[in-house]
Amino acid sequence: MKSSAFLVFANDVDPAQREAYERWHGGHHVPQRFTVPGILRATRYQAVGGGSPDYLTVYDLADIAVLNSPEYRRLAEHPDAVTLAMRPFLRNPLRLACNALVGADCPHGGSLVMLRMADASAGRVAAWLEAEKRPTIRLGRTAPDAGGHPIMGQAAMSEEAVALVFADAPDVTRATAEALRGGVQAGNLPAPGSGLIYQRIESFP
Repeated sequence: MKSSAFLVFANDVDPAQREAYERWHGGHHVPQRFTVPGILRATRYQAVGGGSPDYLTVYDLADIAVLNSPEYRRLAEHPDAVTLAMRPFLRNPLRLACNALVGADCPHGGSLVMLRMADASAGRVAAWLEAEKRPTIRLGRTAPDAGGHPIMGQAAMSEEAVALVFADAPDVTRATAEALRGGVQAGNLPAPGSGLIYQRIESFP
């Protein structure tokens, strides 16, 4: 099944709960998401050299409607006891649900830079990616109607362009991200996670 959408969920965690968080997130939370039809792949990342949010997970989705499916809504709105116990220790949550515009099925790399840009930049970025043939960059546009998440409250999702720049090494990821920014003359939004380098922790499946 091919992907036509993706979800980025990022957060910090109470330092005193870091070990418990690692056990829960990699051993319980992300695997549990694969009980939802249409969640195809996920990769967990952590920021290199500090920065916030510290943790970031990319989920490949068959389509954006997965996030409004009964199976997903049940997990989000009626978490099990271990998840309910961990939620108070999550800090600065970030959730970006995106329809993919370019590179929907590009592989997740060992290193990642996320660029959050004004929605008006999406067309220029898409044209640049088509011309440059950069197979390791995924471009999406946030979908405000993709369904919320209780941990985020009821605030509407902003409309923006989101580029995920993948590579196997951080220096290559950074250089590719800079080439994209220079090529389309689009600056980062002053937004959490944008421009940080993340290193892969583990992949699913």
